[in-house]
Amino acid sequence: MSKRMMVKILLPVMLMLPLVVEAQIHERGMMRNRTNVEIESSSYTIGIVKDTAKFQSSFIQFVNNSIEDDVSAESEDDILVATFDNGSVHSYQKKFDYTSITEPIEIQLVNNDKKQYYACPFEGRVTSHFGPRRRRWHYGVDLGLRTGQPIKAMFDGKVRIAKRAGAYGNLVVIRHNNGLETYYGHLSKINVELNQDVKAGEVLGLGGSTGRSTGPHLHLEIRYLGAAINPEKVIDFSTFQLKSDTLHLTREYFKNGGRSSSSSKRQLANNSSSKASKGGKYYTVRKGDTLGAIAKRNGTTVKKLAQLNNIKGSKIRAGQKIRLR
Repeated sequence: MSKRMMVKILLPVMLMLPLVVEAQIHERGMMRNRTNVEIESSSYTIGIVKDTAKFQSSFIQFVNNSIEDDVSAESEDDILVATFDNGSVHSYQKKFDYTSITEPIEIQLVNNDKKQYYACPFEGRVTSHFGPRRRRWHYGVDLGLRTGQPIKAMFDGKVRIAKRAGAYGNLVVIRHNNGLETYYGHLSKINVELNQDVKAGEVLGLGGSTGRSTGPHLHLEIRYLGAAINPEKVIDFSTFQLKSDTLHLTREYFKNGGRSSSSSKRQLANNSSSKASKGGKYYTVRKGDTLGAIAKRNGTTVKKLAQLNNIKGSKIRAGQKIRLR
């Protein structure tokens, strides 16, 4: 079927989606932990229609094999050094070298006596985790949402960034007085200003899909002195509560568990040596290979290969690694 024919068949269906989606809106999720509900509800409804319109546009671009480039991203360093009145909030000049940690670093997150509290930025399902993703490192977690839903400050602090920031889209960065910063990316609207003091639970903006994003979500980062840590070690996303009121930072909270690239390479080399020492021999399946052909070339049998690799039947796929001995 030609692309032109696909458009003629599927485009009318896509155009009907806003009516169907709007008819199915319900209030239960929207009303939970909301402030200024009357003001936000209209943005919430409009956001759903905008999401659908964005999907229609993306679909038509896909059919026509046209890809729109993202706004060029600012470098990580550009965002880290963007400054404000550092005299009033914890100041640092360069990113922390977490590989030098020898003892846990204690950070107080909540202090009831000083009326320093915590609020979950958004109670959504984690759709992407901290760690490697598509040949780049994902420095936070993604939380699924609808465009227009409110995003809240995690702790008290001061707004260091509130602007469009390349791949982050509309970004708010808040610096806290304990060395931490929190990043809130892909917002559809920013409700705070540079240097503004904010309290935990205050609405910073509305969720969206600006910047490098395939759909509405909140990109949430937590950084210590500029170095990103895994938010899932700080927040229990099944209850949306802090795992502890006091954080004890170790290398495992950071990228690669605090291992340097050289130590990671050594670990890979050790793993390879370990496999070799066990006498294992492996083969990567190529297109057109069969178990019978592989067995014949390597002086073994299909039965032995199936037993070694726990293969049921004789189906194998290109790229699959098979142990020969």
